[in-house]
Amino acid sequence: MPRYSGDPYWLKARRSSHCSGCNGPIVKGQAIYYYPNIRKAYGSACGCGQTQHQQFMSAAADEDVYAGTGNPYAS
Repeated sequence: MPRYSGDPYWLKARRSSHCSGCNGPIVKGQAIYYYPNIRKAYGSACGCGQTQHQQFMSAAADEDVYAGTGNPYAS
């Protein structure tokens, strides 16, 4: 799967904040799933980060298959 500059990624929070999904607290140093283009962070403690990651990876895999660049039977 190719990576693009706007793809979301996991990182550690540099400051305390709130989750964009559930408005729960994000503590400095906690793992977050970050969307750089829209500047939204989803926390890992509340589970929103895992959900967003799974949805993005599923959509990216579907796009690879539809574009003919991915193997639909690869695990």
